[in-house]
Amino acid sequence: MSARKNITLRELAEIVGGRVEGNGETVLSGVCSLENPKEGHIGFVAGSAKLSKEKQKPAALIVASEPEGINLPLLIHPDPRVAFTRALKVFYGEEKREGGVDPRAVVDGSAKVDPTAWVGPFVVVEAEAEIRAGAEIWPGCYVGRRSIIGAETKLLPNVVVMHDVEIGARCIIHPGAVIGSDGFGFTRTEEGNEKVLQVGKVIIGDDVEIGANSTIDRATLDATVIGNDVKIDNLVQIAHNVRIGAHTRIAAQAGVSGRVEIGTDVVIGGQAGFQNGIKVGDGSIVGGQAGVIGDLPEGSKVSGYPARDHRKAMRILALQNRLPEVMERLENLEREIFGQMEKR
Repeated sequence: MSARKNITLRELAEIVGGRVEGNGETVLSGVCSLENPKEGHIGFVAGSAKLSKEKQKPAALIVASEPEGINLPLLIHPDPRVAFTRALKVFYGEEKREGGVDPRAVVDGSAKVDPTAWVGPFVVVEAEAEIRAGAEIWPGCYVGRRSIIGAETKLLPNVVVMHDVEIGARCIIHPGAVIGSDGFGFTRTEEGNEKVLQVGKVIIGDDVEIGANSTIDRATLDATVIGNDVKIDNLVQIAHNVRIGAHTRIAAQAGVSGRVEIGTDVVIGGQAGFQNGIKVGDGSIVGGQAGVIGDLPEGSKVSGYPARDHRKAMRILALQNRLPEVMERLENLEREIFGQMEKR
């Protein structure tokens, strides 16, 4: 993606909240990696990353402190990753679209679309839905009956929002996500599996991001609830009546079964799974591919299947890797002991 504007290092520092060391009038046109430095761009030094002496140097650096032996203008920030994140938005953030409904969109007469919202081509907005100020509904999206798309929220191409879904402000829903599909509910009868109607809602808070092809099911009754500032990666399944607290992050391919309650500021690794109806305490960390089958108290750090304390899980894994060696030693001991018994 190409940058939109040129600004000076001093202007960038004011925006991201850092200070300048060196020539603050250095003109910048983008952000680059240290592995592929570019003329007129600012690089980002994190951890042990170093500039290559053989390669072209960037125009400036984002750093936490002044590095030795580098004669470049610096943007110094106590958390360089925060400054880097903000710099990306400065140079590559998308321009705001002008409000309006594309003539190729289909919008029901009873739907409410704020004049500042943009509804793109081949979008369908059903009866009594509401698209609030500054929202962007990209091509191919579907917004169901009585659903609400919050202010400044962005639905990227081919997102499906079913009926009775409430999405808060400043959310980003990536392509192919489906919000408000039926929960997986069936009752076994003599004739077979009888569907349980899913008549609840999905409520999504503010500043939520949902990855491509992720799915969030509506509740059987009441609501599936995603709290403010939750970040959900691609290909994640959130089942009916789940409740997820604010600031939680869920990596790709995780699966959250029905009625699970996840606290605030929880971190969930990729492909982790959760048993129906359990509770995960605030601030917990669940490792990738962990299988959580019981409640986790606040601040838990677990991994493995079944999920257990991370340090214990690592010890068990280390012992499993030694099993062939241990078995060989046991067999040798058995032969030695039985040999001595036979001599007697």
